[in-house]
Amino acid sequence: MGLFSKFFQSANDAEKAEKMMRDLFGGAKNNNNNQNVQQQPVRQSTPAPAPAPQQRPASNSPSGFSWGEDMPDEENQYNFNGTYKQYFDSIFLTEFRDYQIMCDTAKYTGMPVYTFVKNGRRALVVELMKSSSNARKLRNDCKKSGIPYLRYYIDYDGWWNTKKYVITRTRNALAF
Repeated sequence: MGLFSKFFQSANDAEKAEKMMRDLFGGAKNNNNNQNVQQQPVRQSTPAPAPAPQQRPASNSPSGFSWGEDMPDEENQYNFNGTYKQYFDSIFLTEFRDYQIMCDTAKYTGMPVYTFVKNGRRALVVELMKSSSNARKLRNDCKKSGIPYLRYYIDYDGWWNTKKYVITRTRNALAF
C-alpha cells in the first residue's frame, strides 16, 4: 500500500485516493506543453522494495514466462519477503555458487550491479535498473570488452522477475 494507507482507515479508501492522485497528476503531466522535467534520482543506502503491483482481478489475457497482467504463483520479486536487492542476492548467491559474485553500485543510476567471476575472469555483469532509466554506459562497456551483460528491470509493470526466469536467463548468459 502506498502513502495514503497511513491516512485512511480502509485499504479501499486509500486505493481510491491513490488512484485519484495518479489521475490528477497524470493529467497535469500531460498538459505541461511537452516540457521535459528531469528529476534527480533519490539515492538510498538500502534499496527500498519495489512497489508491489496492485492486485488485479484475474484476466484472460496471455502471460509469458515471467510477464503478464496476473502475478504468477511462483516466487518473484514482488511476493518475496524483502527488498528487490535481497531477492536478487538470494537467487544469485544460492543458485550460482561456483561463481564469485560481487555487488557494486552503478555510478550514474545508484542501482546494484553484480559481477560474476570464475577462474579470475569476469563471466557476466548483471545490472538492476528502473524502467525510467536510459543508462547505457555499462552495457556498452561490457560489449566493447566482450563480457556478457544482462539487465533486470525492477519496476516494469507486468514483469515479475520470477525466480525461474532469473535463474534461467542468468544461466543462459553464463553459458556463452
